[in-house]
Amino acid sequence: MRFVKVRSLGARLAVLLLIVMAALTGVTLGAAPGAAADWCAYSIDGITCRYSGTTTRTSVVLPPFRYLRTRVEPGLGTCWYWSRYPPGLDGHNPAHDSLIIYTRFQNPPCPPPGTVVVNVTSRAWDVFRAFPLRGPTPRIRPTVGITNLDSVITASRPSTLRHVETLPDGRVLEVEAYVGSVPVAWGDGSGAIAYPASTAFASGAAYAYALKTCPPDYRRTHPAGPRCHPTLESYQVTVSFAWVGRYRTGGAWTVLGTLHRSASFNYDVDEVIGFPVAP
Repeated sequence: MRFVKVRSLGARLAVLLLIVMAALTGVTLGAAPGAAADWCAYSIDGITCRYSGTTTRTSVVLPPFRYLRTRVEPGLGTCWYWSRYPPGLDGHNPAHDSLIIYTRFQNPPCPPPGTVVVNVTSRAWDVFRAFPLRGPTPRIRPTVGITNLDSVITASRPSTLRHVETLPDGRVLEVEAYVGSVPVAWGDGSGAIAYPASTAFASGAAYAYALKTCPPDYRRTHPAGPRCHPTLESYQVTVSFAWVGRYRTGGAWTVLGTLHRSASFNYDVDEVIGFPVAP
C-alpha cells in the first residue's frame, strides 16, 4: 500500500488527476504495468482502486477542519460551516473563541451541498397572509345605547381556513387560520377589550357606557350637559376579528401570530332618568 502526502491544493489535484488517468489507462500506482482497475472508490481520505484481486490505495492527507466560515443560503439566511482552509475564524486561536461561539449561537448550521432548504415558517406566513381573512359585520343592540345598561355586539363566526401542500423537501405543510378573539374599542377613551371568540359569537360582547353623547350646543346650554361626553357627539366603535395563524409539518401546531380585520361604526348613547310620580 502506497501513501502520498500532499500539502497544497494544486498538488492534491495533480495526484487525483494522476490516479484517475491511471485507472482509465491501466497504468497503476503500486500495481503491475498494464493492469486495469476493476473499480475505484473516492473518499475524503483518498482513492482506493482494486486491480485483479489486489488493492492499491493512494492516501491524501488533508488538514483538519479549523476555520469557521459563513454563507447565505436561500430560504435559510446566514449559516455557518467549518472549512479546512482560511479565511475564517481560526478554531486554533483562543482570541476567536468568543466570536465562534457567538456565530454558532446566532445562526443555524449550513446544510450539506445539494440539500433543498425550505424555510417552513416563512412559507407558512406567506400562506397565512394570502388567506381571505374576513372582517366582521357587527350588529349592536339596542340601536341607541343607554347609559349604565349593556350595549351588546354580536357577529357571525367565520369558518376556519385551511391549506395543505407538499414542500420541495417532501414534507407536508398544513396551515390554518381561525378567529381567536374579537377585540372591541368602544370609542369612549377606554382601552380595547378582547372578548373570547366563544363569547362574542354566542351571547355577544357587552359594555355599559357611563356618559351619553350630545351635540355641542346641548353640552353647553342644557342643564343635563355635564352628563354628556365632553367632546363627542357619538362613539366610534371598532370591532375586529383577531385571526390566529398556525402551521405544522406533522406533530404539534406552531402558532405564527395574529392578523386583524376590522370594521367601525358610530354609536349614539342616551340616558334614561326616572322621576317620582305622585299617586
